[in-house]
Order: sequence, then structure tokens, then C-alpha cells
Amino acid sequence: MTSSPHAFPLGSVVVTGAGGQLGSELVRLLGSSAVPLSRADLDLHDPDAVHATISQLTPAAVINCAAWTAVDAAERDPDGCFAVNATAVGHLARACAATGSRFVQVSTDYVFGHDEQRSRPYLEDDPPAPLSVYGASKLAGEQAARGCPRHLVVRTCGLYSAAANGPVRGRNFLDTMLSLAATRRDVRVVADQICTPSYVPHVALGILRLLAAHAEGTFHVTNAGETSWFGLASELFRQAGLPMEVVAIASHEYPSPVARPRYSVLDTGRFTAITGTRLPAWTEGVRDYLQASGRVARSPSNPASADSRPELERISCSPSS
Repeated sequence: MTSSPHAFPLGSVVVTGAGGQLGSELVRLLGSSAVPLSRADLDLHDPDAVHATISQLTPAAVINCAAWTAVDAAERDPDGCFAVNATAVGHLARACAATGSRFVQVSTDYVFGHDEQRSRPYLEDDPPAPLSVYGASKLAGEQAARGCPRHLVVRTCGLYSAAANGPVRGRNFLDTMLSLAATRRDVRVVADQICTPSYVPHVALGILRLLAAHAEGTFHVTNAGETSWFGLASELFRQAGLPMEVVAIASHEYPSPVARPRYSVLDTGRFTAITGTRLPAWTEGVRDYLQASGRVARSPSNPASADSRPELERISCSPSS
């Protein structure tokens, strides 16, 4: 998949949440076509301001990357979480409907999870059943986004990217793991949650490919394969050449007020069918992250191997958006 911003002649594209991991990467890829809007630039809670801004800009598309992603904190403040992940989405959807702009809402695998016996990837049309306030708020955001006739809902999972200033604990799961490796030689990581953690630059390119293909509706965009947080941590340390002992633990051994999906792998066949491309394997995402961090990465493991069902640790289990 090319990383050239000139490969996507999309017209002007507003990116809300432009300071976050995904938003900033989309702005980089879009180049001069991007109209980045941070929280300081636009209060998404103010419907009049949202309508006025989108009406003035009249963009070809709006990509909403603004989100409440603090899963545990959402349980303590559900109103605040829904205000960001659902109500504000409705403001943007109505503004886009009024201007005829395309509206892209970034969502998450956490809209699924209630089926504890699940062992096959979720299709876009499978019934959602979130376990948490966060998941329910993102599902409500999807429903709000569909109020715009030209909508595109993109579900993704476990986003991470490299920061220019090096790994920052709490920024994303991989950053947290590398930060811990600087001060200790072992880490306990949840090993009974299966998903597909995905590298932000790969996902951002996928979103732009959907826009370039004039896709509408709901699509799953993640790296290929599946793993656990334990497996992801193990692969990260192996590729980075760090002598860390990764100890597998069950979800109940890590204190959290929120139930996470035991299995939330997303089927990306619809994305492949319309774009003709497939995102790289999750192990290649780890490699690209390490290389972007200025580290020499060993060759990725075969994602089909026996230990390719790693589990992301709950220390910083970072949802998609």
C-alpha cells in the first residue's frame, strides 16, 4: 500500500481529533487536502458551531477521529463518554448531510463482545452486543453517523503508532510495553482476549482507500490475522531483541471494573473486495512500529504460527478509537 498523500485525490477533507494518533496520520497522508481540526479549533459539543464550521468549509469529506477512549473512566462518567462518542457524532452527521459532504466515523471492535463462545471473525452485519459503556457509546455513535446519507463507518481495533519523542507509557499498548522494559525484566499480560491490534499508518491508508473507492456503509479495517495481548507483547519484545519475560495471566487476574471482549476479531473481506487490497499482518505492524521508532526489528513471526494468538496486556489495553 502506497504512503503517498498524492494517491488520494479526494478534495478537501476535514479531520476532527487531528492531534490524536489516527487523526495526525490522516492529516500527514492527506497533505494539502487536509483541514485539521483539534478540540481548540472546534467544540464538537456545540451543534451551532459544528454546523457553521462545516457549512463554511464545505469539505468533500469529514473524518471524525475525536473520541473518548478511556474504557474504565467511561464506566464512571457514562454521560461524558456518550457526549463525545455519540451526541457529538450526531452534530457532525447532520452538518455533513446539510452540505452533502461524506462523513466517516471511526468505530471499534468493542461494539461486539457479548458472545463469549465466539471463535470466528465478526462480519459487518453481525448484531452488535457491547459489554461496556465505552462500547455502547461507540455503537450509538455508529447509529448517529448513519443519519448522514453519505456515511462510512470504519471499525478498527487496538490502534498504536510510534511517537517522535519515543515510547510514552499509557499512549498505546506497545509504547507502554517498551516503557516498562526500560525498568524491569518481566511483565504480566492478559492472554485470554483475542483481537487484531492494528498499526495506525496501515489503518489510515485503509480509510483513505475506502474514500477513494467511494465506499459507503460499514467496513472493518484492521491488520490481518489475530492474536492476544500476551502474544502481541511477546512478539514486540522478540522483534525488538529485548530479554523480557512475558507472563500470561487471565483477565480476572488484572483488576478492572470493565469486561473486555474475549474475542473481537473483525472480518475484513468487505474492505478487500471494494479496495482490492489487504492490510499487512499484525506482526508486520509491530515491525513497522519498531522501525518508525528508530529500532532495528527482527523479521516478523509467521502470523499463522501456534503463538500467533497473543493477548494484549491490560496495563494499557487501548481501544481503537
